[in-house]
Amino acid sequence: MRRVLPLIAALALLGGCSQTTNGSATPDGSGSTSADRTSGSSKPTSTSDEPAKRPKTINIESMDPCTLLTDAQRTEFGLDRPPKLDEVPGKPGCSIGREDRKFSLAIYLDSTRGIETYTEPPRPNATKMQVGGFPAVLLESTTALGLACSVIVDVSDGQFVDVQAASLGDTDVKKLCEIVQPIAGAVVTNLMSK
Repeated sequence: MRRVLPLIAALALLGGCSQTTNGSATPDGSGSTSADRTSGSSKPTSTSDEPAKRPKTINIESMDPCTLLTDAQRTEFGLDRPPKLDEVPGKPGCSIGREDRKFSLAIYLDSTRGIETYTEPPRPNATKMQVGGFPAVLLESTTALGLACSVIVDVSDGQFVDVQAASLGDTDVKKLCEIVQPIAGAVVTNLMSK
């Protein structure tokens, strides 16, 4: 029986990888975003021979992820619990919850790898998009541990910001994706002003 449980958990994880969402991305079947189509390129922006097309390059090393949403923005998005810093070397994070526990939010700053972690090879549960002019990926996850939808934003070569809404089942994945996209937009706006 002990050997069967890990297999069931693995199958549940793989099942979650087969879901897709359109979100606010504009997939066209070729894997390119609207920015790729206008430039004539269908290569991933952060790993092609060309430099990634971003409004600016943002170095997130030594940033505090808990400063990337203002008090007013947290209130607007219903995040009524205080932010809590999660210290991981090279990948600091900030968790922000809700009293009703319908969903929680986390912001991770990864300065150890690039967005190509999520685009090469392409994942069936990932949709390319843009957030504030930055290349990004919308990523859905359904596992035995819960549901999540992340917006991973390519802010610099080898660096990304991961804004993730998660639920233990009170909120479905599609709704989490609707929730996380405007929050990721607010995070990017705040990053641009730093």
